[in-house]
Amino acid sequence: MSKLVVAVVHHLDADNIISALEERGHRLTRIPSVGGFLGIENSTLLLGVEDESLPSVLETIEEHCSSREIELPLVLVGRLKEQLPGLVRHGGATVFIADLQEIVRY
Repeated sequence: MSKLVVAVVHHLDADNIISALEERGHRLTRIPSVGGFLGIENSTLLLGVEDESLPSVLETIEEHCSSREIELPLVLVGRLKEQLPGLVRHGGATVFIADLQEIVRY
């Protein structure tokens, strides 16, 4: 069985993650994306991997992701400035894994 890995990562981590994945022989597609709540730039990485490669992919993503504290954009804070924290933790990665019937490469 094969897996589709969709990893949404902070744009500052994307280059390091991609380099590390490629060094380990993984092929991927990078799609620029924007987070819904904070509106911060991300990269969405798509990988088709065999089951035995999944642990290596997940380990690589985890090793090269970091979270950071950022200020909430004023557009979001608005009238809730007194109720919302000034800084929020952002980053790391969100990874979705789905079963694939097969991977075909030409």
